[in-house]
Amino acid sequence: MLLCTGVAQGQIRSGVRLDFQFCRLVLVNGDTLSGPVAVCFGPDLLYMGQPDGSVRTFAPASVAAFAVQGEKIMTGPGRPHAVAVDPNLVRLFRTLTWPSEHPGEQRPEPAFFEQLSEGPVLLVRRQVLTTHLTAINPAGSGRPSGPSRGAAPAPGKQMQPGFASVRYDNVVELKDEYFLAWATGELIPLRKPKKDLLTAFPQQAQQVQTYAKTQGIGYGSARELHELVSYANSLLVLATQ
Repeated sequence: MLLCTGVAQGQIRSGVRLDFQFCRLVLVNGDTLSGPVAVCFGPDLLYMGQPDGSVRTFAPASVAAFAVQGEKIMTGPGRPHAVAVDPNLVRLFRTLTWPSEHPGEQRPEPAFFEQLSEGPVLLVRRQVLTTHLTAINPAGSGRPSGPSRGAAPAPGKQMQPGFASVRYDNVVELKDEYFLAWATGELIPLRKPKKDLLTAFPQQAQQVQTYAKTQGIGYGSARELHELVSYANSLLVLATQ
């Protein structure tokens, strides 16, 4: 994961950027294209490399779906080259419509979502950048050392021998945001995953809750939510037979 800061002479603006060695892109007009891509979120844009070295740009409104493989990440801060990660993992993204992220603008707009499940109701995900303060010890490990545990000395008290010198720095991390998507176009965010998931499946809520408890499944990770949404979908299908 990188910040979107400079593909094709600075075309990409700030936001989350994912790079992949291969992409199969399906446009809304039915055309299919292939090539390496950089996918940006907030604003959402897809940049596909062309054999002649040029880059084509696609907005969500022109994209139906795309599958990517061979994610690349930087090997370290400022490093000029990247390495492939999970080369066999295929990830599927599709364009869905949701309320605008821009304050004061309520007009729905198309955006890229990663599809994490199959069925009548899809579990989808977006990834956003979050920033928080963390204590950095002199060694730079990100963990405070010594008796202080990262806490500053009380006002008026001297730093005791062995008290770690701690500084604080902003750390940027990638955060997963999950949603449920219906074929009708309805999109529900799972801000409180357990509560919102059970509310979204009112007829199946008790069975889903019992299943989660019996199987020891939580509601916090993509894997857990995938399993619970898949189970809820199976109950939906049974109810319609």
